[in-house]
Amino acid sequence: MAYMDEHHYLLIIGYLEGKISEEETQYLLQKVQTDKEFSDAFEDIAEIWSARKAVPNNSIKAHDALNRLNKKIDQLDALPNEPVAQRINTLILKFRPLLAVAASVLLLACAFWFYNTLINNKPANALALIENRTAPGQKKKINLPDGTVVTLNASSSLRVAGNFGDEKREVYLDGEAFFDVKRNPQKPFIVHTGKVATQVLGTHFNVSAYANDSNIVVSLVQGKVQVDMNDDLSKRIILDPGKQMTYSKTDGQAHVTDFITEDITGWKANKLVFNYDSWTDAAKKLSRWYGIPVQLEDSTLLRCKLKGTFDNIPLTKVMEQIKMVSDISWKMQGNTMIISGKCN
Repeated sequence: MAYMDEHHYLLIIGYLEGKISEEETQYLLQKVQTDKEFSDAFEDIAEIWSARKAVPNNSIKAHDALNRLNKKIDQLDALPNEPVAQRINTLILKFRPLLAVAASVLLLACAFWFYNTLINNKPANALALIENRTAPGQKKKINLPDGTVVTLNASSSLRVAGNFGDEKREVYLDGEAFFDVKRNPQKPFIVHTGKVATQVLGTHFNVSAYANDSNIVVSLVQGKVQVDMNDDLSKRIILDPGKQMTYSKTDGQAHVTDFITEDITGWKANKLVFNYDSWTDAAKKLSRWYGIPVQLEDSTLLRCKLKGTFDNIPLTKVMEQIKMVSDISWKMQGNTMIISGKCN
């Protein structure tokens, strides 16, 4: 009998939480295909884990899975030619932690369901959100269960609704991401970004919605998207390819313009792009890209615009190239970059 070690158990839990890398995911799926006992254990854990989504529908399967795990422990006790002490140690080290955590997950799921359904009268999946995050300077590719691929930019987070794919496909974005949405006319794909909801059936588009930016920008590369603001149908915008909507958080107004695809999606290819960005926005972008605080020392810089593309080069080289074509200077003060100067 093959035993599941702690590393593989943590990989499975990480996969179900959406917290492992693409390489780890590929390894896990390969092992599921080649190791029958591992695949069975994976299914048991997944059934227990899925009980968090809707306990009334999944609790019976989850209890059955727990019973199967219990039987596997009982089978250990019947192994021949093993000292009793060794069998007990194997029992405790290999399966008891797994069973204990699985049982606690199921109990927690039941508690969540009871609280939400009976007390708050909310759907049981309201709390079931799987979150993916990126650090400053980091990018991450996320494969959603429906076949949609999301590329998450630096300093961003994507939360996936626990009922994703049941009737509709909903995600919640803080930051920037590029969406390659698998077409499914029966199940709309909706990206929530504050007061803006972008709905599609299958398409390629970019959404920039950092919490500390003044605008939310939806840029359509291919297909069609529907953008709703403040739940006001009279403000609905339908975008065609090559068009982008910019929504102002300040006044709640939106306008549609053309865009150049490379200017918006260059970050996916590690290109830092400034497309007549204000220095205020440029400083935020530099901070997210390189993971350090960036401050503007002179208020005159607030009126400046920055244009340029930098292909995967260090911050110091970026600043030196900017300095060559503009009247700015910069210095490091501890871990913070200070930029001073004025517009040309």
